[in-house]
Amino acid sequence: MRMMRIETRIVPLLAALLLTGPALSSGPQSKRCAANDAKGEMMCVHRNGHCAELTIDGPKTVPLTDEATAARIHAIKHGEDVCWMSTKPVSTRLWASAKAGGIFPSFLGKIEKLSVNAYRLDGAKPGDRLSSLNGVRIVADGDPGGMWRLTAEKPLAKGEYVLVFRIFGVGNWDRQAVLVNLDPALKPGPTGNGGPS
Repeated sequence: MRMMRIETRIVPLLAALLLTGPALSSGPQSKRCAANDAKGEMMCVHRNGHCAELTIDGPKTVPLTDEATAARIHAIKHGEDVCWMSTKPVSTRLWASAKAGGIFPSFLGKIEKLSVNAYRLDGAKPGDRLSSLNGVRIVADGDPGGMWRLTAEKPLAKGEYVLVFRIFGVGNWDRQAVLVNLDPALKPGPTGNGGPS
């Protein structure tokens, strides 16, 4: 009899936990993308882009703070915390550059390498599971600390993507998952000093 009472209490509790689990894990964007509140280089340990500066076709990426947009992007299963965005559409042949920066710049040191994964969001519905696109990469134009060009084996279609940049420095690495709108009709943006024109 006593065992039945315990089971009767546990079953509703487990059901409540299962129902609230996804809501607890997703949380608000401000919490998802918060920097670690530790001291020194441990502030960068979440590797969600707070210790790097990334530019895409000229402008720097900015934090993605709109909760409705963030909820829409994170309802699609791609396995990335998308904490950054590009404020304007960019070319499918974009140029990117990165440097140590943010809240603890010495965490990265001199940049040695960038890599990228691309996820196409257009056509995906909440709950859909996405894999990164094959054949998309980023290649250095000379010095790895300079400009990097996005390349794809198959032309990328116009639309909304998450581009996940991993930024490797001599000291450590950081990551920025960036919401972008790609447009093949656009020319690649300005590349700064020393890059191609």
